Amino acid sequence: MKKLYFLFCITLFSSIYSQLQAQCSNGRYYNSIFSSGTSTVTYGRAMEWDSSYIDMKVDVYQPTGDNFAHRPLMIFAFGGSFTSGVRQSPDLITLCTYFAQRGYVCASIDYRLGMDSLGDTPDNEFKALIRGVQDMKAAVRYFYMDAQTTNQFRIDTNQIFIGGVSAGAFIGLNYAYLKQDTLSKPAPSFAIPDIIALGGLDGNSGNPGYSTKVKGCIDLSGAIADTVWIMPGDPILVGEHGTDDHLVACTWDSAYAVINPRSSLFGGCDIKTRLSHITLNNNLYIFEGAGHVPFIIPHDSSIQAILNVIKYMDSTERLIRDFLYPNIVCDSTTIAGISEPEPVLAVSIFPNPANDLVYITSDYPKQLSLSLLNVQGQIMQLHLLSAGSGLALQRNNLSPGVYLLQFADKDNKGILKTEKLVFY
Repeated sequence: MKKLYFLFCITLFSSIYSQLQAQCSNGRYYNSIFSSGTSTVTYGRAMEWDSSYIDMKVDVYQPTGDNFAHRPLMIFAFGGSFTSGVRQSPDLITLCTYFAQRGYVCASIDYRLGMDSLGDTPDNEFKALIRGVQDMKAAVRYFYMDAQTTNQFRIDTNQIFIGGVSAGAFIGLNYAYLKQDTLSKPAPSFAIPDIIALGGLDGNSGNPGYSTKVKGCIDLSGAIADTVWIMPGDPILVGEHGTDDHLVACTWDSAYAVINPRSSLFGGCDIKTRLSHITLNNNLYIFEGAGHVPFIIPHDSSIQAILNVIKYMDSTERLIRDFLYPNIVCDSTTIAGISEPEPVLAVSIFPNPANDLVYITSDYPKQLSLSLLNVQGQIMQLHLLSAGSGLALQRNNLSPGVYLLQFADKDNKGILKTEKLVFY
């Protein structure tokens, strides 16, 4: 009995210790405590669909002044239906900056685009997808190679997450889960021959001989050809999908797929159903009524539409942050000569200038007092901003002109930041 009690205590202590190890004391990986710096390197070279070759680059976002010797890595691929898009896509810049400010290293990659003269047939779309998977694998191998050689980026290779937006999410999902020997329905006749002709799933985009193992996948409005590919023990999964996505359907439509083979895909709603039947750590959130990648600026340029985009981006950032935070091991091994920074206040004010409504968000871990002052220093409005939240500030009867927003820590009354706001 004493042995059983001793074993129970050891197990309980180990569990508590591992939980403490997972989270850093200063809110790293959750709060904004850094500024972000960016560099660009070439990670691979590969043959395009037209037999020409392309050098592929990656923008690497790092937390400035970070003293950790081993940092988790996120690798993102942009959207654009495999025919357009750039690694400097505004949505990826926003995501990479957000997570670099929290201590992650983030990477936005090039990958090969385009299809042959026959255009966007299911066969050509599949080959474009496989080329993207090959390129992302080359990028992962690049960071493994760096970690084992020059160690420029100080990556913890046990904590690499891959994914992207739309087409980039397709790449991430197929990278993480595609299994050629596991199918719930017959594969298209071209699938296996295409994979072989392109050099296999690992491809020849660069950095051979290094691992392609990843810890997790970030799926932002993507789809997969077969949900049974997702198995217990696979990379963990976080992401989102809108129920009114008319470009990448959230739910497979069997009738539509009969006459549109390229639409025989399973989106976020189907993936979420699969996840409910297996044991896999995940948080795939379904935005009711939202369209395709709802955090990207819509064709509707109204203030309300733009504010909705900001809200969806804010929700997406927090969804990923809150899922990854307890799943990140805090390796606090440091390098000499750099001090760990204290949390800083990062706020978003949009739109600015504004006509009427302004949406303000904060990632500060405490409640803030928010004062709106005129240029004479008179308080025109006073609000409370909850820890790590947002609010909609109404103009009401204020005249056009320049105003000041002051953010103060409600506990110690100290002013943390002052920002200019313009009403026109």
